Amino acid sequence: MKLTPCLELFFTDLPFADRIAAVADCGYQAGEFWGPGNKDIDAIAKAAERNNVTITSFTSCIAGLTDPATHDQVVENFPKDIETAKRLNCKTVIALSGNIIPKMTRCQMSKNVIEGLKRVAPIAEEAGITIVLELLNSAVNHHDYYIDNSEDMAAVLWAVNSPNVKGLYDIYHAGIMEGNVTEKILTNLDIIGHFHAAGIPGRHEMKQGEQNYPFICRKIDEAGYDGYLGLEYIPLKPSKISLIETREWLEK
Repeated sequence: MKLTPCLELFFTDLPFADRIAAVADCGYQAGEFWGPGNKDIDAIAKAAERNNVTITSFTSCIAGLTDPATHDQVVENFPKDIETAKRLNCKTVIALSGNIIPKMTRCQMSKNVIEGLKRVAPIAEEAGITIVLELLNSAVNHHDYYIDNSEDMAAVLWAVNSPNVKGLYDIYHAGIMEGNVTEKILTNLDIIGHFHAAGIPGRHEMKQGEQNYPFICRKIDEAGYDGYLGLEYIPLKPSKISLIETREWLEK
């Protein structure tokens, strides 16, 4: 399993672009981050090239799709994400479904998310970019978030039916919402384009949580997945110690 630390959460005492060298020093060849709007993209791109670090993903403008009123704005702004991805040589952007809309049925909200993704899918296909729709938990961290289970995520993705629109299966969030994550992952692996991970409870080091990540990762590897697992946990230990321990634990 290829690992990619979330640069938002590690070495937070350093300027953002300098965190790339810091994760490289911990033995990583990849990193990811959240929204690009408040960041110096050129500095990140130069630091990534200098340290031979791949920027694996960042959070796109594609969000709030349960509300069709957002779709025109998403379509208008998405080319900016494409340009950012090209500057970073990044092949994946993260989409968020948005929250539950009161008095709207789940069927209607899924239809809205599908329609929104279908509008941006051709743009992603032409650019060679993969959009990954993230599953988040609605019980602890993201109350009222819509795509909070693998069944709804898969139904949306099959309906969109684009090779450039896949799922982001967050093992931490899915563990809170549905459990049985290994079987859920293997059932849906052909439509999963990225993973995130953190420890339950607390979203801290994975090694201290209830989930058996070495087992989960081994099963994903055996099934033929060749993408990335994003380390999106809040470290309780100093970043360098935490990242080295996590990498050595997962690479055994």
